[in-house]
Amino acid sequence: MRVIYLDRAVSAALLTACMTLISSEGTAEEVKSPENKDVWEFELGAGATVSPEYEGSDEYEPGAVPYFHLSWKDTVVATTRGGGPGLYLQKSWRDDFSTSLGVRYEGGRDQDDSDALDGLGDLDVGAVAVGNIAYEWGPVEFSAELAHDLTGDRDGTTATLGAEYSKMLFENRGRFAIGPTVTWADEEYMDNTFGISPTQAASSRNNYSPFDAESGIKDVGLNASFSYAFTEHVSVLVSGEYARLLGDAADSPLVDDEGSANQFQGLVGLIYRW
Repeated sequence: MRVIYLDRAVSAALLTACMTLISSEGTAEEVKSPENKDVWEFELGAGATVSPEYEGSDEYEPGAVPYFHLSWKDTVVATTRGGGPGLYLQKSWRDDFSTSLGVRYEGGRDQDDSDALDGLGDLDVGAVAVGNIAYEWGPVEFSAELAHDLTGDRDGTTATLGAEYSKMLFENRGRFAIGPTVTWADEEYMDNTFGISPTQAASSRNNYSPFDAESGIKDVGLNASFSYAFTEHVSVLVSGEYARLLGDAADSPLVDDEGSANQFQGLVGLIYRW
């Protein structure tokens, strides 16, 4: 089981479900209330995942995901929520509207991860600039994220829209959430992730033909999660995602010939909150 950091291929919903760790005391509204926030918050945990060997693969592998979250006044945040480790500035403008800006690390792709990638070379890891807005309307939260590669080999931009319905359960110790997502990616991201250059086709062991991937809707998905607080400090999380690759992502030989447009991922995690 290898240690991994999730990238944009693994929906943020697998980790952002950690964002609501339910206290054993008080109501859901009290947990969210700014006056109940400590100056410092610290959470530490780990999760076991099952995910495709690469984005578009039909072969799956287990992994281990480290988790931490350090927050100062809920404004300056160092965290692995939503992907790899990152540093963010966030602001709650109203009780129902918030924004954040930051930079996070995202994992790459190794040609040794799968036989389907033999001869294609690696996609190096990189830093990604991220902007996010979220609006709550009753039990539903609408969100939008824009992510742009600063370093690494993907060198592209993605935009993700999501909606999440959540409900508190078991005297506010539990939280169930479910919602759809849709992700658009520009030509650079699509071609570097799903395209095959003439050089790669010539060196591939799978007799690929060159393939150019254009910008467009990359995938649509559905995420569900359940978290439960055993105590004020200890919570468990179970989360899963289904995503359907679309457009040139689905038409890529990496997906159409050697993989699958249907992508499934799951996570089970344990988190301790100080």
